[in-house]
Amino acid sequence: MVLAVSFTGMCSFNTGTPENGQVPEVDASTFISMEARSMTDHATRLPENPEGWVTNSARRTMIDDTPASVVGYVTKDGGYLQLTQTGENVEDAVAGFDERWRDLAETYTLDGFEVGIYTSTEDEVRDIRVMDLKDERVIVTGAATDEEFNELLSAVASADPLPTN
Repeated sequence: MVLAVSFTGMCSFNTGTPENGQVPEVDASTFISMEARSMTDHATRLPENPEGWVTNSARRTMIDDTPASVVGYVTKDGGYLQLTQTGENVEDAVAGFDERWRDLAETYTLDGFEVGIYTSTEDEVRDIRVMDLKDERVIVTGAATDEEFNELLSAVASADPLPTN
């Protein structure tokens, strides 16, 4: 079977690892501007990409039965962060983020806004950081340094809401 399939050219084999490949890039600007026009219950922002970061994914999800925008970033140092923007209040955004329970572990102030870090007792559940910008809630999760989390949160906080029409 291997010989038959190999002659079709419909498969390939690469001995390298995925880390050797180029990160796929998506057009977050177009996606977020379309999302802003369709989200009537909250503001939507397009943060400035930190230098060396790549937007590699964009999609719509549901947070507590309400549409939310999600953009993924690969950081300059190879970390990954996922930014979700929602109109749900903080409590509902945390509870509706996924089916996993998280408790507020700590808070800190960043650029004049309070950021809550929500954690789980389960090892495989990632922490989330939630920032309330008054006209929307921002949720960031992923595998990156504290500095990278804060760099993304600051970029969102400093961005103006996009036009809705």
